[in-house]
Parts: sequence; structure tokens; C-alpha cells
Amino acid sequence: MAGLSGGDCVKQDYVTGQIRALADAVRREGAGGVGTHSFQLAEHLAAEGGIHRGDIMAATATLLAMTAWCDGEAEAARRFAELAGEHDVESRELVTHLLRLEAGADRGWLPQEQVEALLEYARREHRGDLASRVRAIAGTRRGRHRRED
Repeated sequence: MAGLSGGDCVKQDYVTGQIRALADAVRREGAGGVGTHSFQLAEHLAAEGGIHRGDIMAATATLLAMTAWCDGEAEAARRFAELAGEHDVESRELVTHLLRLEAGADRGWLPQEQVEALLEYARREHRGDLASRVRAIAGTRRGRHRRED
């Protein structure tokens, strides 16, 4: 965090703590709940953490849907997926790209089609952070056997 003033470090730590609290709430509430606490924390992050409200709400609803699905709660997963779909197209697109990026990071590679889509999105939205992460993941397997599907 070089270059940040003391106040910026405190705010960064606070926001990081709130993100962790949101992740914990999503894990607890995905299986059949209504996500009340998760959505409250997401609203708080939008207000205090400088995160676009539509982005964080779409991401929260999507993660709740995924958690519910993994817990065998198909009806809750459907409800949360519908809530995620109610947000603007830009927020839904961001969430889709971030999920692809994180899935690629978990397995250590990205299909070429996703690499291209993610890089195009990063260029269009002026997100050098995403482009760097895509290149890092895509480059980890360069020269070795890579799946293209």
C-alpha cells in the first residue's frame, strides 16, 4: 500500500473487512435464505466503499444463487438468479467476466475465447487491473498443453 496516507490505509482495511463480512454472509445465507444480511452489507459497501451499487448487488445475488445451488437449494438459487438479472446489463457483464476470471485463476488457465472477451472488456472499460490479471493467468500455461474449450 505504498503511497497511501494513513487515512487511506484505515479505509482500505475497513473496506477489506466489509468484503470479508459480505463473503461470510453469502456463505451462510445462500442455502434457502433471503440474503437479507448479505444485501445489507452489499448496500453498505456501495455507500462506504465506493463500489458501484449495481455491480455489488448483482455480484451478491449471483454468489447467493451459486451458494444455494451448491447447497442443493434449487428454488433459492432461482430466486437469487432472478434478483441478479434485475440489475443493469453492465453490472451483469462485469460479474460474468469476474466469475470467468476467478474460475480461470482457480484452475490456472483460461480458454482463449474467454481471454479475448476479458481483454476486450478490460480495454473498453479502462480496467488495466483486469487486463493484467487475465494476462497473468493466460500466460501461466503458455507453451504447455492448453485446453481451448
